[in-house]
This record gives sequence, C-alpha cells and structure tokens, in this order.
Amino acid sequence: MEHNGTDLLMVRQPIFDRDMKIVSYQLRYQFSELINDSLFDPETEGSMLVMQTFTSVFQDGEVRNVPVFLPFPSSMLKGGEVLLLPKKEIVVEIHADIPVTDLLVEHLKLLRKQGFRLALDGFSMQGHLIPLVKLMNIVKIDFSLMHRHRIEKLVGLLNRSGVAPLAQNVDDFETLLFCKKAGFKLFQGRFISRPTKVLGKTVPGNSAALLQLLQQLQRPNITPQEIEDLIIMDPKLSFKILRVVNSAAYQLSRPIDSMQQAVVYLGHNQLKKWATLITLAGNSDKPEAIAMNLLIRGRMCELLAESLDSALQDSAFMVGMVSQLDILLDVEMNEILRQVPLDDAIKSAISEQAGVLGKLLHDVVALEEANWSEIEKSSFDKAFLEVAYRHSLQWAEHAMQALAESD
Repeated sequence: MEHNGTDLLMVRQPIFDRDMKIVSYQLRYQFSELINDSLFDPETEGSMLVMQTFTSVFQDGEVRNVPVFLPFPSSMLKGGEVLLLPKKEIVVEIHADIPVTDLLVEHLKLLRKQGFRLALDGFSMQGHLIPLVKLMNIVKIDFSLMHRHRIEKLVGLLNRSGVAPLAQNVDDFETLLFCKKAGFKLFQGRFISRPTKVLGKTVPGNSAALLQLLQQLQRPNITPQEIEDLIIMDPKLSFKILRVVNSAAYQLSRPIDSMQQAVVYLGHNQLKKWATLITLAGNSDKPEAIAMNLLIRGRMCELLAESLDSALQDSAFMVGMVSQLDILLDVEMNEILRQVPLDDAIKSAISEQAGVLGKLLHDVVALEEANWSEIEKSSFDKAFLEVAYRHSLQWAEHAMQALAESD
C-alpha cells in the first residue's frame, strides 16, 4: 500500500482464546508515525483494505470476521478520528509509554461510552498506568517483564474486576500452559509458530509418504499418467482431490469424476499443492491456525520466487510448507529432514536459510514477525511484499475453505 509516498507494510498476528480459537488479530505496521486519520478513515482505501483482508478468518468450517487490535498514537486518541471508525471491528490499543493526562482519561471515557473496546498494551504494574486499567476491556500483560508469582496475582485481580487479561509474548507451549493455569483469557505470541520438542518421535508414515510423493511429482519430465498412478495408490487422497476439484474453489461447469480428468485439469503444480494441503489438513488435533500459517508461508515464498525465477516457485512453496512441519508433527526439524527425501537446496534453505530459497524464507519469516529491521535489508520492493502478503492471506483462506468442503 502506498501512503504519502511511502510503502506501508502491515501484517496481522493472531490472538487466541482458551480453546485456541482466533478471536482477534493484532495489526502491526511499519512506520507508526504515518498512522493517521487518512489511513483509517472509513471511506479511504486503507481502511477498507484493513477491514476486508485483515479481519477475515476461516475457522470451524466457515469464514467470519474478527476485530483487529489497532495501536493508536496519543494524538489520534485526543482527536475525533477514532469515533469515525467501525467500533465492532476494532479494539483501540493504548501503548504503555503513552503520557497519562486528564485529557487522555476523558477521551478514553468518551470512547467507552460510545461502545468502543479498549486494550492497554504492555502492562507490568507501571504506576502511571494504573488509572487507565479500570477504563480498559482488555489488559495485555507483558510476560517477559514480570515474575510469574506477580503475574498470577495481577491476573486474579483483573479477572475479579471484569477486565480480560491477555498474555503477550507467549513464546512456547510450556509458557502457554502456565498462562492458562494462571487464569488468562487471551493469548498472543510466537508459540503458534514454534515446535514442542518431542525427542525420538518419528515422522508419521502417512506424512513421510506424502513427502515422497511430492518429490516424485517434482521430477521435470513426469507425465500425467505417472502422476495419476502415484495418486491412486492412496485412495483417501484420490477421493479428496476429486472433492476439491469439484468444490466451489474451481466453479466448474461440469463435474470431474475420474482421477485422470483431475490430473489433466489441475496440472502438475496445483496437484502437488493440494496433495500437501489435504494431508496437512488431516492433522486435526492441532489448532487450525497452524495449518493456515503453513499455507500463508508456502504461498508467500512461492510468489516471491516467481518474481525472481519461475523455475524456483515449486521448490519455494515446499520450503515454506515444510519449514513448519515440525510444529504440525511435534517432531524436531532435523529428524524430519533426515527421514524424508527432500532436495539438498530445500533442506539447506529450511535448516540454514541458505541459498536463494533460504533468503526467500528469511524474508517471509521476517514479515510474519513484523521484524522491520530485517525487512529493510530485503531486496524486494515493499509494495510488492504488501501485495504478496495480502494475496497469500486470501489464498490460504480460500484453500482452507475448499479443504473443509472436501470432508
């Protein structure tokens, strides 16, 4: 997106409830000083983009919209711009370093009276912020700044006061379990993109077989008949591919009722993608957000590769997908790379972020984590990154929807 002559990158990061369902997204953006009424005016392109793309989530078999947490500078909170925004679709976030004045308190009271939800970010018992706590719907507690014993006491106090405590900077599942036990209602952090290590666990046979299948499909001179022969060896996979190709994702005028027709219609690249997605979707014991993130990452890597060299895009998609298989399978990545037959370029890209494919993965992960200093080093144009990221969000949502229709 272009904003006052400067490319503005925005990414979303999920916020979960205790059932690991996405209930909101945190919006993170580069160049926070550029955030003003022209970006979030309800009638501008920027506002419509945020509301249409960044609030949508596919979950529990349906697409719905969830609110986004929007950080606002004090200058906007003291003006009337916020009142113009759709109150049901945003949570107004106040940063911990904001100067607390009587005027600010009055404006926050007005927002609450008008039905806006307020969240205080980065709270760790700072004295000057305590007057704001009672005005908040949600208080985000920075897990990295407080001792666990103090956190438990604070969470109890907030729950008794009717303020929802949100644990932020939850970086692994062990910390998530503690936060749940402590009474947090909401959770935010990198735990969804980091594996739980289970030493000695091997790759499930069906997943290893899938990756072997994908390696076969990557052969440059493979024929449609050879593809069909590989697919029909797995009846469940064959059935689901037929269901997908006949789903709303493709809007066919006439049904396809044989694997041979599906192979011809889908083509090599699409078949490889759907074979991957179908198998990953079978890991239903994991939060849907993990599968969604795999799809976003895979598609994003593919789009970046396509802009450089179309011959790389298939491998780039694999790099993005496999780079988080350890999370989905609870198996160490080194063990996955040892057991499954992947090209050396794909393995080194995943394990060391080496080579062209590794650089693509590095840039995509940096964007996911809103690591703007690393994005500044990227060779990709920021406007292109913004469009590719937004497209990847939409593509992943459509893919999840098509997979659900195939069940």
